[in-house]
Amino acid sequence: MNGCILKMTDYCIKRSRSGSDPDVTVIVAVKNGADSLEACLLSILAQEGPKVEIIIVDGGSTDGTLQIIDRYRSRLAAVLNDAKCGVYDAWNRALEHCHSPWIAFLGCDDHYSDKTAIAKLLDASQKTLPVPFFIYSQLIFQDANGKTLKIIGQPWEKARTQFEYKMSVIHCGALHARELFDKGGFNTSFRIVGDYEFLYRQRERLGAVFVEEPLVTARAGGLSTRSDLAVIQKLEVKRLFKIHRAGVFANLYWYLGMCATLGSLTLERIRKLLP
Repeated sequence: MNGCILKMTDYCIKRSRSGSDPDVTVIVAVKNGADSLEACLLSILAQEGPKVEIIIVDGGSTDGTLQIIDRYRSRLAAVLNDAKCGVYDAWNRALEHCHSPWIAFLGCDDHYSDKTAIAKLLDASQKTLPVPFFIYSQLIFQDANGKTLKIIGQPWEKARTQFEYKMSVIHCGALHARELFDKGGFNTSFRIVGDYEFLYRQRERLGAVFVEEPLVTARAGGLSTRSDLAVIQKLEVKRLFKIHRAGVFANLYWYLGMCATLGSLTLERIRKLLP
């Protein structure tokens, strides 16, 4: 796993008054997210029920993000600053400071849609035996103006089969049991599909529970949804399949997907050239 040495320029820790560890840690990686970070933080701080701690990793923001972080500093468990590493490096570094049995990841453009979102996810873990490793919900995709584009998410019974050849679960805001990280964190050689690789690596033992409710909202335009990075994303998935010896169908599905992606990008270029 390729790593990146983080230079921590700022670190603070705050524990609950009772001294007990939190139920859930939410990790937020951000770089120049002044227009969305506050909404993200407020959605976490507003969570009712379980004890939730927040760890922020800033990637060298210059747009006012640090001022927002400073405003909420007393309510954050940890703040890590570094300008050199990617999102998966940031997540790995933050994992070193987690003190909870459940861990979630949000981008600065994401937020929980419900004040009881985390409570509902945790409640789902109590209704299944054995206890699942991964709990996820539906997700609302919105544009920059807050207009809902679509709602996605499907039950694990259906997603489990599809997971062999594509990312079929919602990673954003989902709860990961600490045990999932016993065999290592995110592979930082992946820029876009590191979350898929992390779960795919453990697919033989991966258990999950789905909450059929849109508990998380994400703004369209993230790394995995950008058309200009579509080919890079496909190539990363191909490398993932090679590393983990995916089956014939997974590779065939990848090939057809790559053909569709290249065809779509070609048509997009032709349209731009036409008068």
